[in-house]
Amino acid sequence: MEKSRLNLRPLSNGKAVLLSDYIYDVNGYEIKVFRGFITIPKSLQWIYSPYGKYIKVAIIHDYLYSCYNNTGINRTLADKIFNFIMKETGVDNRTVRRFYNAVKYFGATSWKTKLKNEGYKDRAIIDRTKEAKEYYAYWYKVLGIR
Repeated sequence: MEKSRLNLRPLSNGKAVLLSDYIYDVNGYEIKVFRGFITIPKSLQWIYSPYGKYIKVAIIHDYLYSCYNNTGINRTLADKIFNFIMKETGVDNRTVRRFYNAVKYFGATSWKTKLKNEGYKDRAIIDRTKEAKEYYAYWYKVLGIR
């Protein structure tokens, strides 16, 4: 659920810049994207309008994938949050599946090393180490997603 109003200015390169901080609440956990953050990958704009109902989730997901993400949320959770927000904002199931599969299977090329607080790094598709179990149990509880 949005905690602040989305305030964007389009740039000439097809991207957009946030003019004020944008806060999105996922089951009580607030994700804050700072003013000045530039978002929207150009690659999907020819299929989907970048300023349609997808814009909120795109901004959150782009931020979580960026080097500025200091939440401790890793790529797997960023993709699950993406899926959750798409559903929460009323995107139809077919589009949710398309977008989610796109970020899940092809997002690795966009994932950036974090400046700090990298969070648990996935070592395999299914990681059953104690560290992995603790990390996911904690974040699933905090985010209320599963």
